[in-house]
Amino acid sequence: MDRKGMLLVINPAARHGETEALIPVIEKLLQSLPHDTVLTCRTGHAAEIAASATGYDVVVAMGGDGTVHEVLNGLMTHPPSSRPTLGLLPTGSGNDTRRTLGVSADLAQAAIELSTGRRRSFDVGVCNGIFFNNSFAAGLDAKVTAKAVEYKVTRKRDGLWLYLTALLHVLFNELDPFDVTLSFDGGEPARVTTLILAATNGETYGGGFVICPGAVPDDGLFDICMIDPLSLPEALWRLPLVIAGKHTKMKVVRMSRHTSIVLECESPLPAQIDGEVLLERRYEISMLPGAITCIVPMEQS
Repeated sequence: MDRKGMLLVINPAARHGETEALIPVIEKLLQSLPHDTVLTCRTGHAAEIAASATGYDVVVAMGGDGTVHEVLNGLMTHPPSSRPTLGLLPTGSGNDTRRTLGVSADLAQAAIELSTGRRRSFDVGVCNGIFFNNSFAAGLDAKVTAKAVEYKVTRKRDGLWLYLTALLHVLFNELDPFDVTLSFDGGEPARVTTLILAATNGETYGGGFVICPGAVPDDGLFDICMIDPLSLPEALWRLPLVIAGKHTKMKVVRMSRHTSIVLECESPLPAQIDGEVLLERRYEISMLPGAITCIVPMEQS
């Protein structure tokens, strides 16, 4: 793979600080690839680094979904004609972007894929001016994300277990639907009461919940999952099916595909994009087809 230069952006705090210990390992794995390395030191730093990465052909995010989210937002400030390619070394807690891109969960294999992989264009979502590569979700999902952020720090959890325990806490304590005015693709607004509204490019969020099975990250469409209000017993027996992506035929589940969404609420509504929590009364979500090029395994279709 012909490269003009690679910039490795490392979040040493990812996965409870374990990423910092992996830096010598990854430097050895990448010793045959000419690259520069920069470590982030605060929230937002990865976006700043990526935004100033002129002259680099590839910018690699090493960390979790939050790190990739920041790097993506930095790269999207570059003109499309000179926008660097996005690479990924997954060392975070959830790593749903890894699943969407098809990158290996094994760090050594992911490093090999950086040098042997191919480039593929992926869609990028925009929510209130913030870019996201994997998911937007409002309502219960955002409450779960906020609790997961807390548990990540206080209980040192990660992966599916982190989000599952956060979800159980929310189900038992905050299982409240929300009323929202909703319109898709510029259509007429409708008043809706729902428990979850998720719009994704990839199939999973929350560390592996298959919320939108069959989602294609380069088809120019968001896959939408909405779930009607449920009682606690109804939610609990459906939970394993949602984790496995076997929920789409349930009567309480509404699946669809759209290019844009406008969501309005009378009071601030919690939402999340790529695991980052937002709190707004209005969300405008739109699709930028094929807006970012990423390195994926050569065998990926």
